[in-house]
Amino acid sequence: MEGAANAILITDRRGRIEWANSAFLRISGYDLSELIGRTPALLKSGRQDRDFYKNLWNTVLDGRPWQGELLERARDGSFYQVNQVITPLLDDQGRITHFIAIQHSFTQADQERSRMRFEAYHDALTELPNRRLFLERLDQAIHEAAGGEVPVTVMFVDLDRFKPVNDNLGHAHGDKLLQAVAGRLKSGVRRSDLVARLSGDEFVVLLQGPLDDDDLARLAAGINRRIARPFHLDGNTNRISASIGIARHPGHGADSKTLLAAADQAMYRVKALGGNGFRIALDG
Repeated sequence: MEGAANAILITDRRGRIEWANSAFLRISGYDLSELIGRTPALLKSGRQDRDFYKNLWNTVLDGRPWQGELLERARDGSFYQVNQVITPLLDDQGRITHFIAIQHSFTQADQERSRMRFEAYHDALTELPNRRLFLERLDQAIHEAAGGEVPVTVMFVDLDRFKPVNDNLGHAHGDKLLQAVAGRLKSGVRRSDLVARLSGDEFVVLLQGPLDDDDLARLAAGINRRIARPFHLDGNTNRISASIGIARHPGHGADSKTLLAAADQAMYRVKALGGNGFRIALDG
């Protein structure tokens, strides 16, 4: 029972707590020493009325299991919801000696689902959206744009001179640099824009809205300036830059694959000219 994933609580016949497992302590926030000798009433949220608890006690004192949903209050004052089963334990004469309560936390389950979804759609290092989420959002944006709604633009951002950082200072330092780059990219675009990490030192930005060449030039030049500023990490000064390729829907691609490829090609043209710049893809 100690190693069970569900929270477990054991009380005597009067409802005085005798034992709780680690899962119960984790969800309630209490230490075992704070629970021993007290009743589960200390967890009352005030959301269940007197009749609720009267029915609960009538059921278990009759020797029958009780099951229901409870909103409990943790030690820090926060609320959590559980599905609870209380089972009376009987001696050889059929007298109740203890009650065992087993709780399944809806709150923890929801948090676990949210965590798993976040991990599935975000890059573990930078916590930016990953390729999967970016492509889903890009497909959705293109679908909306095809209906005459918000125009779509993609920026493909590749770092210049990043490899020497990894080679000379190690991958751990390179990871910190990528995290810092992610922060600068997010602060260099609009709140409505989506910044994602595709892989390695490749990033992309999804922009929605009417943007002319001057608007895109300002945004791209701003990103170039931010990335070109020195990064001071762990006593080292890193100087890198970014090559940016820009592609618009539908002129440079009617689907996400073609649009991203056009932005990628434009980025490589910048690289060929020495990097630290931007270029809009050629039409057609």
